[in-house]
Amino acid sequence: MKRQPAIVAALAQCNDARRDILCSLACQMGVTGLAGLTNTLGMIARGDFAGAAGGMLNSLWARQTPDRARRHAEVMRTGTYDAYKGLI
Repeated sequence: MKRQPAIVAALAQCNDARRDILCSLACQMGVTGLAGLTNTLGMIARGDFAGAAGGMLNSLWARQTPDRARRHAEVMRTGTYDAYKGLI
């Protein structure tokens, strides 16, 4: 992930919870797949976490894994793990 400037810029703006979401996305989609979320990564890099959450939900990934996408987007929006309370 360190070889992808857009991912590096996004990670620099993330707290631990948001960083975990990007790592989860990289594991699920591959680093190349994550790097393809250019608009979402750009919003994260600018600190627009609500916009990034919306971008996450407006993706093929979200249509393929809607429950996970909703939880991950909520973590990105809030910066907390609250969306996962009671699930782990």
